[in-house]
Amino acid sequence: MKAQVKFEWRWKEEPEGLQRAEHVIKEALIAAGYRVNGFPEVQGVWDEDKPKVVGGPWDETRLPHEMIAKVWDETEAS
Repeated sequence: MKAQVKFEWRWKEEPEGLQRAEHVIKEALIAAGYRVNGFPEVQGVWDEDKPKVVGGPWDETRLPHEMIAKVWDETEAS
């Protein structure tokens, strides 16, 4: 089986080991009853440009991670 997911990291700090996408995806699949050999393949990095709005669009409106994380932190604080 093959799955493709688009998602982005929005916190300011780098994700910790247990928060890394490949670990989170694997653990979620196992918790749902799937058997997972190895870790899922992840493309991209946590601090690459992100969509201005959560969920996309993934187009020319992407913003640098620093801007997204700042906005996200301010939103979470209010």
